[in-house]
Amino acid sequence: MGRNVTADKTPMLENAEQNIGNSVYLNPQATNNVLSPGTNIPQTNPPRILNLAGGSAAGQTTSIVVTASRILQGTQNPSPGYAGPITGIIEFGNGGRVTRVEFDVPIGPYAGGFATISPSIEPQDGGVIVTVPTSILRVYARYDNLLLANLLGPNNTLAQFSGLNVVGPGGPRFAVPTPRPAEPVLVKASASYFSRHFARAYKTIYCYIGDFAPGGLHPIQLGAIGPPASYNLFCLPAFAQSVQVLRNGATGLPKTAALEVALFDNVQLIDGYSIPAGSSPVIPISGHEVVIGIRSATAAPADNVTFLALACEVGV
Repeated sequence: MGRNVTADKTPMLENAEQNIGNSVYLNPQATNNVLSPGTNIPQTNPPRILNLAGGSAAGQTTSIVVTASRILQGTQNPSPGYAGPITGIIEFGNGGRVTRVEFDVPIGPYAGGFATISPSIEPQDGGVIVTVPTSILRVYARYDNLLLANLLGPNNTLAQFSGLNVVGPGGPRFAVPTPRPAEPVLVKASASYFSRHFARAYKTIYCYIGDFAPGGLHPIQLGAIGPPASYNLFCLPAFAQSVQVLRNGATGLPKTAALEVALFDNVQLIDGYSIPAGSSPVIPISGHEVVIGIRSATAAPADNVTFLALACEVGV
């Protein structure tokens, strides 16, 4: 008796032409002024690196490898500058129902220097592995060089403080007086069936980066000028397991500002921490905690910050 085949059950990863070897050149967001404030990039999807779907509605555990490297000087990168940061985006699910995870994609070791590259050195990839159960897989990468996270409250953005210039995390940086733009990056992705992976995934939320000015970086007071008032609120990324507050103080040195951190659900305050100067603990995320609030511990100038970012480990 012959087999009755009623539907195409081709596994999702069998189409090698749409899987192995896919890559995309990512260019930094355009800006007309090196002193432009950081922008909020809408949550839109750039061109897909992977776009895979199987004939079966049954999902399977799939690991996706996403890598990024600088581009040697040439037609794709005629004027090398600073590179990154890059965010990887994976949409996964079953049929027409998908969810989304974002994570950092580290750029490979510099071939040359921070602001110059050596054409004689083969660039190396930096990468991350993310494992998800899925029967549909879409992989993107986004260049976050000008992305500064917008606030849920009390202010629309930390950059609204009068007279302060800010920059995005990857540019356009400049050391007075020479501008140093961000440079293109090559991002690759492939997927395979396995579940054991040895890379931890993170998503970094850039909140404020003071631009260079005569006399040093622009500092900012978190919370009201004067005694601490309302928290500055930010959304935690999907699947966040922990968060670490990264910051420089008014002196420009790491971890020199004392902060107060609060965790909220969608409605109310749940938990809080006091972070002294010189400390940067990893704070676990549990239960319904989806919003983080940050404010200065005192009104002292020593607790102003010139750089603020939130590094979250995402559990996927």
